Order: sequence, then structure tokens, then C-alpha cells
Amino acid sequence: MNVDRVIHEDWAEESSLLEACLNVWHKLSAREYQLDHYTFGELAQLAECDDGSIVSRALLYLSTPRLKVLKTCLMYEFNGNFLELPDEEVAHYSKGEVVIHPEFGDPLHESQILLCFTPGFRLLDKGSA
Repeated sequence: MNVDRVIHEDWAEESSLLEACLNVWHKLSAREYQLDHYTFGELAQLAECDDGSIVSRALLYLSTPRLKVLKTCLMYEFNGNFLELPDEEVAHYSKGEVVIHPEFGDPLHESQILLCFTPGFRLLDKGSA
């Protein structure tokens, strides 16, 4: 798949979104190695866009099953470390349901959950090619 071509086809009419998507894709795919996790702020800097709604749309688009550049994940703090929530808890969160702390079994408050992004298949596959 030619990611550049797909982004151009999908966002030809929205130049700011097109540019944000391409900036993130080009900068991440040019890296020799990928971080385990990226925050919204880190990716917003790569997007070179000051409009948070454009950055949000770009990151969600890059996380779609069609592109798989990024993967959204949820993290929580435990003993001073940030850990990724299991997929089943992410599914609950996406439905607006209660998310359960994996270690304690208690509900996690939304303020205890951090949204982040991990490298998706396209970035990981590029690194192994």
C-alpha cells in the first residue's frame, strides 16, 4: 500500500488535514526506530499543526484499520509506572462502559486513563523490511 497516495486521495479537499497526516507519517516512517508509545502532544509537534481538532482527526485517521500507521491505546498509572490497559478494557472504554483496574479490580476514573498511540502495522512492518 502506498500510504502517501491513500492520504492524498482521502484528504485532497482538506489541505490542513492532508498536511498534518503526511507530516506525521513522513516523520515517523523516516525514524530508524519507533518508541513504544507516543502522546498526543508528541504527535501534534510532528503534525506541525496548532489546531487540536485537526491533529485529533489526523491521528484517528492514521489509526484506522485501513492505514494502520498508528494504534490507539489506553494507559493507567500503577506504582509510578504507566502501563497499557488490556484490549478488553479498551473495548469497554470505547463503549462508554466502566474500565476496571487490572490489578485491583476496582473501577478506574476517566482522569486516571491516558490516551496514547503506539506504532501500527505500517510502521512496524517498515522497520522489519
